[in-house]
Amino acid sequence: MTPKYRADIDGLRAIAVLSVLLFHVGLPQFSGGYVGVDIFFVISGYLITTIIVREIAEDNFSIRTFYERRFRRILPALVVVMLFTLGTGALLLDPANFADLGKSSIATALFSSNILFFFQSGYFDGPAEMKPLLHTWSLAVEEQYYIFFPLLLIFIAKLEHKHYRRSLVAITLLSFIASVVVTEAKPDAAFYLIPTRAWELFVGSLLAIHLIPPWRTQGLRELGGLAGLALLLVAIFLYTPKTPFPGYTALLPVLGSALIIHAGVGGVGMVGRLLSLSPVVFIGLISYSLYLWHWPLIVYTKYYSIHPLSGGQMAAIIAAALLLATLSWRFVERPFRRRQLLATRAQVLNASGVVILVMCGVGLTLVVEQGFTQRYADKVGDNYSGIDPEWEQWGKCERRIYLMSQGVDLCTMGVQGVSDSFFYWGDSHARALASAVDLGAKEAGVRGRVATHNACPPLLGIERPKQMFCERFNQRVITYLTAHPELKTIVFGVRWSLSATGERYKYESGRGVELMDLEHPEQGVQPNIEMVELGFKRTLALLHSLGRQVVVVAPLPEVGYEVPAVYYSAQLSGRDADALIAPTRAEYAARAGGVRALLERLAESEGFRLIDPIPYLCDAERCPVSHAGHLLYRDDDHLSTYGARRVAPLFRELFEGL
Repeated sequence: MTPKYRADIDGLRAIAVLSVLLFHVGLPQFSGGYVGVDIFFVISGYLITTIIVREIAEDNFSIRTFYERRFRRILPALVVVMLFTLGTGALLLDPANFADLGKSSIATALFSSNILFFFQSGYFDGPAEMKPLLHTWSLAVEEQYYIFFPLLLIFIAKLEHKHYRRSLVAITLLSFIASVVVTEAKPDAAFYLIPTRAWELFVGSLLAIHLIPPWRTQGLRELGGLAGLALLLVAIFLYTPKTPFPGYTALLPVLGSALIIHAGVGGVGMVGRLLSLSPVVFIGLISYSLYLWHWPLIVYTKYYSIHPLSGGQMAAIIAAALLLATLSWRFVERPFRRRQLLATRAQVLNASGVVILVMCGVGLTLVVEQGFTQRYADKVGDNYSGIDPEWEQWGKCERRIYLMSQGVDLCTMGVQGVSDSFFYWGDSHARALASAVDLGAKEAGVRGRVATHNACPPLLGIERPKQMFCERFNQRVITYLTAHPELKTIVFGVRWSLSATGERYKYESGRGVELMDLEHPEQGVQPNIEMVELGFKRTLALLHSLGRQVVVVAPLPEVGYEVPAVYYSAQLSGRDADALIAPTRAEYAARAGGVRALLERLAESEGFRLIDPIPYLCDAERCPVSHAGHLLYRDDDHLSTYGARRVAPLFRELFEGL
């Protein structure tokens, strides 16, 4: 049995999906349009709970029937979009991203893509806009809710004699508290995972069990509807991607949606009439297909065009998404939901199982075959497989500093059979440049040790808020250096520009970087450039007290685009990747000029040597991203092993002169 149809709820769906669509295409006015997903969550919680509670009350609830309805609703359109996404990906995606699409396909088929994308939200993961199935994270949250929620309601019904309020209120509050706490500590976990998102669905559930009695007067319904709409508009137009989310800030779209739904229980008000207009309702009817289609269209358009979407491209994507969504709703969604296709429950459940297995099999094949690197080998060569033994080797070396108590020593660089004489220290840029240091040391006949850690510049006493792993790492390095006086020369490789500006470069994914002084935590976050100077002065002072000489590698050029993906796309379409994305010398100066000036000043006042990799990586006009068909970068800012080796002469000269 389904609840009485309410056109205003379809209208609310229209607000949700259009907010997400216009945010994703890049319209700046819809900077908080991502809250459309939260609106969907409240609607889903309300409708699903209404159905289940009513059927339990009538002793007519069937788990198999419930799942059949969910499969009819979710899978047909999703399968069509996944087929399109995989087929287009075979034509456009470079092998690394195509293999990643295989992982996404498996996770999507198993309704666990939110978990996958949470684990992929790390430092080296590619930009989110290159993941064509990223938007399925919200479907995974809903499906996980659909799997467990009916069982929960059955348990509560037996425990509390079909009275749900006490248990559901308690679960809702616990999930909300978790959302607030985890948003502060681990925002990616709070965003993607169901324990911190479930409260949004449960708010809809609380409406469905009539926790709040219907408003009896038209005035209250009007006021509630207008208040709800106002809350939604504030979130949609005033939130930005930098707004901490979900946590407290998710209250606005969630409560706004709840107010609009509740205002329509006892009668239709002004907001309800607005949402019930035929064009608005139609967008709501196609909202599921529109949500599915819009993101792959955006991703593949961005992938091919490389640069941000133009106004014309935005309009074309919106038009194409509306057209495909309409066709999908008419010829895919409705026939399955009306049992015109796969009429029986057994047919639906069996077909769903087969489809899930096939999608998992296709995804697994893409992963095992590493995105089929041979697809365009004749055009783009063999340097797109993502296999880089040296990068992996230096990555394994990172963990060794935490195994010292077990008798494990740090990795060596340079030639074997001679005494250690230098130490290489830094963050992920140091890791990317490690092959250059290693080759230069071998050519100079010297040996040293290496310690790097992702996202950890060597700034003593300086840390990002709410984390301590960089300080622990840097203190372990100091302990090691104190115990090894033979390491006379300390070489630093650091992503100086990111730490000093606090901003990601161009179209790089990830959050900005904030820094604070651990010795004066009461001062909170302070200007990045000041924290870099303060922390590095501490590091230098300690090293000089240990009698060490210091060498600092000047900032490397950053690109701000995923170089392998751009180069692959450019090759397929006959374009020049360097002309499209290689940073100019002027752009490099604008990005790194401030911190270079700081390092030059500190080199004079603090007594260390500053060496410059730019002559090896840039010409008079720009800093290329490729050379002779080989990529100089592995992503948007880290040098590839090939790129690093071009800088090896700089280190050979350094070590020969020591």
